[in-house]
Amino acid sequence: MIRKPVVAGRFYDADPAALRAAVSAFLKPCPPPTGAVKGFLAPHAGYSYSGAAAGAAFARVKDLPFDTLVIMATGHTMPLKKGALVSGGSFETPLGRLEIDSALCAELLKDKYLFEDLPRAHAGEHAVEVQLPFLQAIKGSDVKIVPVLFNSADAALLGKAGQAIGRAMKGRRALFCVSSDLSHYPPGDVAEMSDRSVLLALRQAMRNSSPGYFDLANRLLLAKAAEFMDTTACGQAAMTAGAAAALELGGNDFELGLYTHSGKISGDDTSVVGYGAGFFTEVSPKPAGGMELSGVIKKELLELARKSISVCLKTGKTPAQQLCSRPELNQPAAVFVTLTLGGRLRGCIGSLEPRGTLADMVSSYAGAAAFEDPRFEPVGEADLEKIKIEISVLSPLEITAGPEAVKKGVHGVYIKSGSRSGTYLPQVWEHFDKKEDFLSSLCSEKAGLAPGAWKERSTVIYTYTVDHFSED
Repeated sequence: MIRKPVVAGRFYDADPAALRAAVSAFLKPCPPPTGAVKGFLAPHAGYSYSGAAAGAAFARVKDLPFDTLVIMATGHTMPLKKGALVSGGSFETPLGRLEIDSALCAELLKDKYLFEDLPRAHAGEHAVEVQLPFLQAIKGSDVKIVPVLFNSADAALLGKAGQAIGRAMKGRRALFCVSSDLSHYPPGDVAEMSDRSVLLALRQAMRNSSPGYFDLANRLLLAKAAEFMDTTACGQAAMTAGAAAALELGGNDFELGLYTHSGKISGDDTSVVGYGAGFFTEVSPKPAGGMELSGVIKKELLELARKSISVCLKTGKTPAQQLCSRPELNQPAAVFVTLTLGGRLRGCIGSLEPRGTLADMVSSYAGAAAFEDPRFEPVGEADLEKIKIEISVLSPLEITAGPEAVKKGVHGVYIKSGSRSGTYLPQVWEHFDKKEDFLSSLCSEKAGLAPGAWKERSTVIYTYTVDHFSED
């Protein structure tokens, strides 16, 4: 099978010489990523809009030693339950033909739950095709491709498919490309907020080893901005699978190469599409999984918490949070908000798992700590100026092999046995001299278990760290 080009003359020039010249102009010298590249993100729009971002991606992988490029792309033309492959033949562009790596495709197609051979899904699709002239420009026509389309909303399936791609790439001179644009048709300022939040979420998903984090981030973002846009990323499915593939290959970070949107090229910001170039990399040492928050952002969060308590005191409701200009505030986050009065606990409410964006959770849990902690009377007007607010932003939970993995003074601990569970934040260590006493108190005081339950094999112990900060 020879899959002929379908968007030549529309998305890019159909004349070979003109096409080669255009692509070469976009392939400008760029500094390499910090880490070892496992795969990369490139946009798939018309070259006049997204060519600069695509060029920034392909220029940085030009000298990497790979013979096969797996292209995980968005399926725009038909719904897909699994990854749709073309298992043999070639794809043609004005610059020549690229052979499909049929052996790698055959390896993937062994799992009928995750992949299917479906050439008709590729018949009118542009998301793979537009990457090929760039690939031919940097590698010629000797390199092979594996074209696979995704658009399923099943994050678990996408994670497994990505893992399968990563496993199949091992032992081969292979690299992968995720072909995806970002937000579709919001105003430029909204696109900037959403797109940079999506790209940060991809980095956090890699650092957290959690493709599901990226899926959650996109759902939370779209819920806030649905009135402005059709999607936060048209290739969200391919991006989720790409993160899983990178993790399988040892990746632990995502490095942004370039961000832009169509309004920056056309000069019209009324309705734009976002484009990003970036790299799934392995860096050493492994980056921390927690969110990096500047002092300015921490100050803003404390102000938000105090404002939410004040508003809730007057109205009975915490204020809803809109899409924020700071990408960090739009990320899924597990948060605890602690209130003290005269140095004594006055309320503490939070969650060990992300249930909303960082801004959402700080606002909501500040109100809950002030008015819903059953251990205390609701905060009154007279208390409002006297209370001190502390915010703890949690890293993802990590299951341990046993209590010996718990680090005194460093880890928060969540303990679970059967239907009973409880947690102590790392700040609680100041009340204990010994790890044994800390764990025993956690079991008896918070989880309703026997003090020595932490020693039992049936008890599961999780650890996490926190970035905690408080008002002066």
